[in-house]
Amino acid sequence: MQLISEWIINIVIFILLAMIVDMLLPDTAMKKYVKFVVGLLLISIVVTPIFKFLSTDFDQALHSFLNDQSSQNPAMEKLLEEKKREIETSQHAYILEQMAVQLKEKVEKEMIASHGMTITNINISSTSSPAQDLESILKSINKITVYVEPMRKKDSVAEVEQVSIQIKDQPRHNQSRRTKKLRNMLAIEWDVPDSKIELVVKGGTDDP
Repeated sequence: MQLISEWIINIVIFILLAMIVDMLLPDTAMKKYVKFVVGLLLISIVVTPIFKFLSTDFDQALHSFLNDQSSQNPAMEKLLEEKKREIETSQHAYILEQMAVQLKEKVEKEMIASHGMTITNINISSTSSPAQDLESILKSINKITVYVEPMRKKDSVAEVEQVSIQIKDQPRHNQSRRTKKLRNMLAIEWDVPDSKIELVVKGGTDDP
């Protein structure tokens, strides 16, 4: 009610001031422009509070409607939350997959050139939740499982079989030492502790 009273008072005061200005101005062409501007200002004074009131009332009505809808549709909120978790889980899996690809590309050439081994797959195990960012995921990696196998020459199957037999005839500690070198190389290149790297050589796990 107070707002309406102030609104009416402002209109009355403005009209009185406009009348005084109209009486003081001489009858010239400028007086027409002054009346036109005064008329626009009067319209603005009259209309602005109405628009403000309608806008406030609409916002309140919309807010009330949304609150009613959310309270009446808990199933919808649950569904949206589930969809959100599904998206976060998919993003988390995609990040780990891309990290595995980058890790493989970083050491693949050296693995082949220096060790005669090739990486067939990399699995990254992380304790982070799907909602965490990339930096948190990197810090929360607890194991990187690397699947490797010896390089095979395409032009000679018999020669590959012979090499494979020689490896099997070697003592177990020589094979473990080779695996340790591989793990150390991967740990240095990837900047992760070697304790978090598990090597799985084709034919059996080789993780001393």
